[in-house]
Amino acid sequence: MMNKFLMLFAALLLVSACSDKQDDQQSPENLPLEAALEEGEQVVVQPNFDIKFEETTYTYKLGETLKGCDKGSEVACAIDLYMKCTLNFKDSECAKNKLPKFVFMDDESLQRPTEMSFKITKIKPIDANMIEVYTESTCNGMWFGLCEGNIIYVLSNKSGAWVVKDVYAMENF
Repeated sequence: MMNKFLMLFAALLLVSACSDKQDDQQSPENLPLEAALEEGEQVVVQPNFDIKFEETTYTYKLGETLKGCDKGSEVACAIDLYMKCTLNFKDSECAKNKLPKFVFMDDESLQRPTEMSFKITKIKPIDANMIEVYTESTCNGMWFGLCEGNIIYVLSNKSGAWVVKDVYAMENF
């Protein structure tokens, strides 16, 4: 009786070990990209996280910003464009499809800043095409309260490029 029980137990272990291996081979994350797409998997576009963000503070002054972006990261470049366009929304780089609409508001009462800085402290993926970028930011204007303190940039991936979709401030994170 005990021998039959041990043989049955051994057979179950062998079957489960073989089925786990087969499941691993068929799992979408183990398939080539084309096969994964045939299985209905989403392609997740990962931003470049290779830069040590917490070590870099990016600063901007009206009239002293350079064209293009040399930050080495699509995430930092998306926020770079937001900063430049907040300082001067009439710049040729400022495209309405790459920034929130409020960046293009033209009203003196908004107290648009002339100096800004940010340091990325955390990047939080939301889904395959959206991330939140937590920053410590400074500015010398009011700008809806969206440039001083703990500012979070919501970035979305549009056609393979990260763009700032929304911005909000938090007391603490």
